[in-house]
Amino acid sequence: MALAERPIPRIPRPRLDGIEAELTPDYNFMELRPKPVGTSPSRLGMMWHVVPKPRGASLKLTSDGKSHKLHISVESSDGRWKPQWIKWSFPTRQASELQGGDSLTAQDELQDGDRKLNLMVTANETRVITLEFVATLDGETLTGDFPFEIVIQDITADSNGGGAELQVNGILCLTHPEARLFDQLPSIYREALHDMREDIGGYQDPPFFERYIRGFEDVYEPLQAMLEQLDALFGPYSTPPDFLLWLGAWVVMPLDENWPEMRRRKLIAEAVTLYRWRGTRKGLSRYLEIYCGVKPEINDQPVEGMRLGPDSKLGTKATVLGDVPPHTFVVTIPTSDKITVNEQTIHDIIRYEKPAHTAYALRLSQRAAGE
Repeated sequence: MALAERPIPRIPRPRLDGIEAELTPDYNFMELRPKPVGTSPSRLGMMWHVVPKPRGASLKLTSDGKSHKLHISVESSDGRWKPQWIKWSFPTRQASELQGGDSLTAQDELQDGDRKLNLMVTANETRVITLEFVATLDGETLTGDFPFEIVIQDITADSNGGGAELQVNGILCLTHPEARLFDQLPSIYREALHDMREDIGGYQDPPFFERYIRGFEDVYEPLQAMLEQLDALFGPYSTPPDFLLWLGAWVVMPLDENWPEMRRRKLIAEAVTLYRWRGTRKGLSRYLEIYCGVKPEINDQPVEGMRLGPDSKLGTKATVLGDVPPHTFVVTIPTSDKITVNEQTIHDIIRYEKPAHTAYALRLSQRAAGE
């Protein structure tokens, strides 16, 4: 046994009673792949309400008639084991107000980059937490079987068995992905590789030729994954934020990066409708509503001014001061403290949407919409 693989001695502790622990599965298989850089193809199909399923094992903890506060960590006697290969996650309690309120939920705490966990298990309660495996092909991670132990230690302050622990054993198998290009080679190569694998006991790295072929797959695999989800790139609500400018160029819709992301997505989604109504009051109103979040008031009726005389009273509904020349419209946008808009952006929108022969006046009114 190499020096790096010698077992690390641990200080024996008394056995933890009152807690049953079960790891499912106890043998975990994981293919090593490079860490995604930039826009990952896996993000293309992700919708706003979808939560990706973690890759890992489930640890089921059942308590007896007493409450236990547990400290859970992962250790390995294999010198090649790296702590950053794992992390813990757990669902929030359901109806916590019936089990002790926020004070009970506060007992659950992730530590050390989510690699250690403090968990509260009340009397006769069963909790399920997830041990996720996040190893990547980083040039240093080796393949093979890595045994590990999940150490569950009782840290309940008033427990007579404080410091007692329970160990659950598991194995993590890290492998390189198989080269699928072999299926497209003549059968003589596939048969030779099959016979070679049968002669090897346990898991070992594939032969050199298979690893050589795998290098070509690593080049086109991200492109293939992107092509399989290409339709998501053209969806205004499914495309990644990095692709919004590119998608806006497809519909010839200029996008301002200072706009909030959701407003830019709405603008792209309604690009066809906005072009159909461009140059009209309806099209301009909808464009401004997407940016401002409130519907503007657009008055395109020319108004002639008047002079106050003995028969006129200032302040009545019929009193109008000043005038609006022909081919001029007035845009009034109700604003409030909750609405944040840029006046220059509004001017740019109006100039982009209005007919070329018209003029306009902009008024920002400090009032709520509909008043």
